[in-house]
Amino acid sequence: MSPSTPNFNRWAVSQKPRSHTMYDAPAFYRNLEEALDVRRENHDLHTLVKNTWAKGETVDFFSNDSLSFGASGRLRKAFDEELARNPNVQLGAGGSRLADGNYDYIEAVEQEIADYHGVEAALIVGSACNANCAVFEAIPQPGDAIVYDEFVHPSIVDGMSRSLATTQVSFAHNDIDSFRQALIFLSDSQSLIKQGKKCVLIVVESFYSIEGDMSPLTELVQITKEIFPHGNAQFIVDEAHSMGVVGKRGLGYVNVLNLDSEIAIKTHTFGKAFGSIGGE
Repeated sequence: MSPSTPNFNRWAVSQKPRSHTMYDAPAFYRNLEEALDVRRENHDLHTLVKNTWAKGETVDFFSNDSLSFGASGRLRKAFDEELARNPNVQLGAGGSRLADGNYDYIEAVEQEIADYHGVEAALIVGSACNANCAVFEAIPQPGDAIVYDEFVHPSIVDGMSRSLATTQVSFAHNDIDSFRQALIFLSDSQSLIKQGKKCVLIVVESFYSIEGDMSPLTELVQITKEIFPHGNAQFIVDEAHSMGVVGKRGLGYVNVLNLDSEIAIKTHTFGKAFGSIGGE
């Protein structure tokens, strides 16, 4: 952030201590300001800044709008056209889908998504983070185990913390040998898993955006079949950063590797390549 930009000036102002102006304020507000001042003194108080890329003032190398569907206006145009084709679509849910918030249109969209991916079913949720949490809260059963790359997204870690699978083993990021050792450990220590009576859920991301690399998914699948030949070890792949960007018709990294039939569950987001919000 350049020292001459308005955003820098806005950030600099936000880092100035303020609690000294709050002596006469109620303790609730004064204590909050003092806590904020601790961050200000370290110049690490998070501050909202105005984006400049949406107005074309800068080149966007940062946002999640990777195909510029949002910034270009194409998404808005498509949304308006879809509304015109479906004038009776309800925009407000009116409640959770388990109560009275389900309706024909969203089920039709989910079926369209499933058909697009060539899978049995799809489920839309509020965000990809929600999708990851939901998968790990709902799918693993008592006695199952989870094996995960150490750099999976925090939403996956959050979901695993609520999982019924008490055995959770990480492996070094994209490290084939570490992955193999994790599976061997489970095979040697969990007799029901070795016998194929309980399951192993293997969790990776297709693209790791922070590290800038891709999962060696083909090798991971091959190793898994060697160690667990009963088919009780299944993959869950977070395709947030690959969906819409690679693969036939933008189907993602799993599709690029021709591994669609090998992956039990994929999670996607509408908030990146699709320029919108939500996950499935």
